[in-house]
Amino acid sequence: MDKIEALRAGFLNQIQAPKLETAEEREPQKFSETLGQLLDQVDELQQKAGKATEDFLSGNGGNLHEVMALGQEAQLSFQLMLEIRNKLVEAYQELSRMPV
Repeated sequence: MDKIEALRAGFLNQIQAPKLETAEEREPQKFSETLGQLLDQVDELQQKAGKATEDFLSGNGGNLHEVMALGQEAQLSFQLMLEIRNKLVEAYQELSRMPV
């Protein structure tokens, strides 16, 4: 029984909770960098969907389900990007209407 307890204690010591980064530990990322990364991701998804569609239509492989899923993913990411843009424009317009 002591051997089992020793093994259990040894395994428990090896298991550690993952270290979570707090806001103070992470370097702040500029909003423009975050927006640029989002644009790059949307562009990458659009290109992947376009390539998959071209490959499917030319008969080079791929199945319809994958092509449609990639197309929907690209469309949703683009719609999200448009909504973010609309909210940014709306916020800018609201700020510009404020009296100084």
